[in-house]
Amino acid sequence: MLLNDFYTILTSSKEEDVVTATVEFNSSHAIFKGHFPQTPVVPGVCQTQMLSEVLNTFLEKKVQLKKATNIKFLNFVSPNHTTKLNLHIKIDKVENEVLTVTAHYAWEQLTFFKFKGEFC
Repeated sequence: MLLNDFYTILTSSKEEDVVTATVEFNSSHAIFKGHFPQTPVVPGVCQTQMLSEVLNTFLEKKVQLKKATNIKFLNFVSPNHTTKLNLHIKIDKVENEVLTVTAHYAWEQLTFFKFKGEFC
């Protein structure tokens, strides 16, 4: 939905149960015109959707968010200041086709997003 339009994956890797990726935002995307015109910010729902899409890419199957037990938006992601993010996604457990996942997004020394939840 957002991949290759709102953001692109620049680099990525998967080792065992950990997926890492560096993404870059399309700062001219229409979402930023409405959220917010003078001070664009990556919406929280888009950050959460990115997590689903990156998992889809690496698992080579469609997963959807089942439950978010903890989501924290720690800093604003502005495409004017932070054009890229490093995503770190760990699949903690797989049980009955439900993935328990922890993730965080950061750039340099700043963490922007933390997540714990389930996908199916």
